[in-house]
Order: sequence, then structure tokens, then C-alpha cells
Amino acid sequence: MGDLVAVRVVIVALGLTACAAPPDVGVDEQLAIACADGPTVKGMDVSYYEPSIDWAAAHASGIDFAFIRATDGLTYRDPRFAEYWAAAKAAGVIRGVYQFFRPAEDPIAQADLLLDRMGPLEPGDLPPVIDVEVSGDRTPAQVTTAVEAWVAHVTEKIGRVPIIYAGLYSWHDLTGSADLTSSPLWVAQYTRAPCPNIPVPWTRWLFWQYSATGSVPGIPGMTLDVNVFNGTLDDLRAFTMPAVCGDGRCSTDETADSCALDCQPCGIIGADGGVIDDGDACFVAGGPAPYLRHIAGAGADDDLIWTHATDSEAEANFAQWNLHFEAAGRYRVEAYTAQAYAGSTRAGYLIEAAGATTAVTIDQAAVDGWQSLGELEFAAGGGQSIHLGDNTGEPLADDAQLVFDAIRLTRIPPAPPPATEPPPATQPPPVTEPPPATEPPSDPAAGGCATGSAGGPTGLALLVLSLGWPLGWPLGWPLGLRRRRRRRA
Repeated sequence: MGDLVAVRVVIVALGLTACAAPPDVGVDEQLAIACADGPTVKGMDVSYYEPSIDWAAAHASGIDFAFIRATDGLTYRDPRFAEYWAAAKAAGVIRGVYQFFRPAEDPIAQADLLLDRMGPLEPGDLPPVIDVEVSGDRTPAQVTTAVEAWVAHVTEKIGRVPIIYAGLYSWHDLTGSADLTSSPLWVAQYTRAPCPNIPVPWTRWLFWQYSATGSVPGIPGMTLDVNVFNGTLDDLRAFTMPAVCGDGRCSTDETADSCALDCQPCGIIGADGGVIDDGDACFVAGGPAPYLRHIAGAGADDDLIWTHATDSEAEANFAQWNLHFEAAGRYRVEAYTAQAYAGSTRAGYLIEAAGATTAVTIDQAAVDGWQSLGELEFAAGGGQSIHLGDNTGEPLADDAQLVFDAIRLTRIPPAPPPATEPPPATQPPPVTEPPPATEPPSDPAAGGCATGSAGGPTGLALLVLSLGWPLGWPLGWPLGLRRRRRRRA
């Protein structure tokens, strides 16, 4: 790019959002001025004009994104595209692709050529760009029709609206200021003002190419186009192509749990448990390879790896056993330590289980065989692991060897529910004695006493009669009573 406008001296202070222009800048340049919303992210655009790029050095210097030319119309294929497309991704630079558009050539054929060269976009890639700089002797209406056809075709193929690269004046001259604002704007303007002018009818820019004479570490002796993105790095990442489950690629933001179609687990631990050895797919050994010693004929499955323990703050070599469980539950965790090679007394294992982290330190030299790391609850699925780094805190001079070998997980059956006593049998109601029979009431005709009673006046009279009444006793003296004599007057 660079045919749009004459290069002006750039004294733009990146990251400033003030819109005031220096006094000597023409009034026309302040029309449709648009400042960044806030922070910006630095990037570049390249082609074969940059014959050599150290992408890692460019990224380390602050270049977080790059647009790479793939084609010029239907006739030219950039010879550096495939190399730079792969190298940018490998270096961690967010990449995008652009095509220099020729309105006089078939717009659909041009779009298909671009799509073929870039291949399927991967998660984290930017949508492609149509670079509109020339008319090809076509009228503004014809240029607009061609650009619209290109944009619609690419949108249909990738499911995202592509980006339009345009200049403040060229967009009006080439298209009559056509309204294609459904596409984000990448504006090219080299100005002394802190914010660019943008072509109408856009009111905001997403990318700004602010200089064609920039310099970037990793591209020595070259001047090139430099740009900024309107937003933070997180905003830029959010703008890139998303991961799509089922596209056949296991992206960095996909897992075996979130997208089993694309990301197969390295292995599954069965419902009863299992063993992950250092030679299995779920085992990862990292760090400098020369310091990882592979030993055959020793260990849990006749092989192991050892490295030296250190007292460095950060780990250099490490081992990780990635875990994917068929069933959730409580598991006993054990590590195999062969005494012939294990010498670390402070081996620190970090166990990620069911969203919690547990740190366990053991003396690897204490047991020749399986050592317990405890019992933990694990969730069904993945996202769980056991990690062991070489930074145990033991000085390198101690020559303590740290062993990476098998991990065994054994399911602990859940305890049966406590036995409960059966409810007591229902007892029949107690048998009660019938109430004692009551004597019938006495007959009033019989003197008011119960039949057979020996008490009362009647009984006494009968008793007296039966014994005989002594002659000469006054009848008025019963029971030894005597009539009182009347006193004389």
C-alpha cells in the first residue's frame, strides 16, 4: 500500500485522543476527523517488499498484528505470503490478509483467489481486507458495484463482513462516497494531526495506517507501513475469527469438554481408575530437552524420566499428567518413584481437581514404588491435571534427582448408607381385666338394706329376737339404755 496519498512527516503521538490540529494544518483536513476511542494497539502491513522479517523480534517490540498481502488482482500472487502467513501465527502475531483490488477484473474471481490462497481462516485470524486504491478506468458506479460484489461474496464464504481499506479522498474519487459502512474501515492517512480524517459516510475507524515510513525491529534497514487498532489488545482478539466447534481444528479456546468434535481427549480414566505413564499421550514433559533424561528398564512400565531439582524461583523442566475422567468421584492418587533414580525429598505436586488446587509434597526417595498423594474428589470430564516442576527448592549443587513416572488413580467406592433399625412391631393393646361386678342396689321394700346384709336396724332386731328378749326389760331400753326418771317438782 502507499499509492493513496503523498507521505507527510508523521509526528503523531500514538495513544493520544485529543483532536485539536496544529494551526498550519488546512481546514479541509479537519473534516470528518475521528480520534481513537481510547487505547490503541500497534501493528504493520507487509508484502514481498519486506524481503526478510524476524517475526519474533517484531512481536517482542510491540507489533501485535499484521496484514499480509496475498494477491494483486488476478495476475499476481505475492511470493512471500505463505511464508509470512505461517510465521506470523507461530510468533504469536495476530494475522490478517489483504488483496489489492482491481475493479476492471472479475470481482468474484479475485475474491476466490484470495480465499484459496489464505485457506480456511483459523480462530484468532482477522477478517480479510479489500484494498481499494485504483479505478481501472471504471466509473465510480462501476467501482462501487465491483466492490459490493467482492464484499458480498467473501461475507457469504467466511460468515464475517470483510474490512475495507480506503483513503480520505480516494474513497470519494473512486466510489462517490458509496455507503459500505457495514464493513469496518481501515483508513490510510498520513498527517501531523493526532487523529486521522476519515472518508464519509464512515464515522469511526477500526484500523489506521498512519505512516508508510515506519521502522520495526526485526525488519532492519526497511521502512514500512505501520498501523494502530482502535481498542485494546483484548478488543482486537475479540474482533478476530471465533472458534467454531466442528470445523475440524482444536483451537486454543476449545477443549475436549467444550468441543469433543474437534478436540479429542488424550485418554479417558475409566470409572474404576487407571494409570498414566510417562510414555502416554496424556503425559507432557516440558522444558529444555537436554535436561530430561529418559531411562529404559526402570520405573512403573520399564521407563521413566528424571531431571535435576533446583532452587530457582521459576521452573525450567516439568511434567504434567492431564486427566479426563469418565465418572466423577473420589480417587486415591499415587505416584511411582524408583529409588534408584529418585532423590528429591521435596517433590511438590500440584493437583487440579474439580476446580480446586491441592499442593502435595513428598520425599521421592522414601519409597521404591507407589507413593500416596492423597485422596481427592475429581469431576467428570477434563480440565484437571497433576503438575510437577523442577523448582523444588533443593540447590542444584545437591544433585537431587526428580523423577517423572507413572500416576495411578484408583476409584474409592462410596460408603454404603448406614443400616437403619427396623421399626418396632406394633404391639396389640394390653388385655384389661373386666371391672368387678357391682352389687345391685337394695330393695326399698326390704327396709332399705341389701339382701343378706347383717347390719342395720333390721338385722339388729332380728338378732335380739333370736336371742330372746329378757323378761322385765322395758321395751324402751334397748341396747342397755334406761329411761330417765322424771324429777319431782
